[in-house]
Amino acid sequence: MGEVVILAERRRRCRAVYFGRGELQLLLRLFSRHVESGEWLDYSIDNNERAAVFCVYRRAHDAPLYEIHKIASHSHHRGHFLVITSGAILKRSGRLDSALRMFDAPLRAVP
Repeated sequence: MGEVVILAERRRRCRAVYFGRGELQLLLRLFSRHVESGEWLDYSIDNNERAAVFCVYRRAHDAPLYEIHKIASHSHHRGHFLVITSGAILKRSGRLDSALRMFDAPLRAVP
């Protein structure tokens, strides 16, 4: 016979980290801008009890160009958001919009 599972207890034990609606809007806005310019083609989202990860790809079968991590608040990391490429941390911030500023186009001098 089946086992009785108390959902409230299970939810307390299995707290996964997710991107909120506003965070997803920021991530997808950034992604669509880079798709439009032809830089990125695909993305993936993963999550577990320690972090949520948004990865972007140049081609669907490649390794991710960038990984944007949302770290659980009970973690010992300084920032809650990390931008990583090839295993190296490029940006660490307590706010997603601040972490994503590294993707803004650099200013250019106008002749």
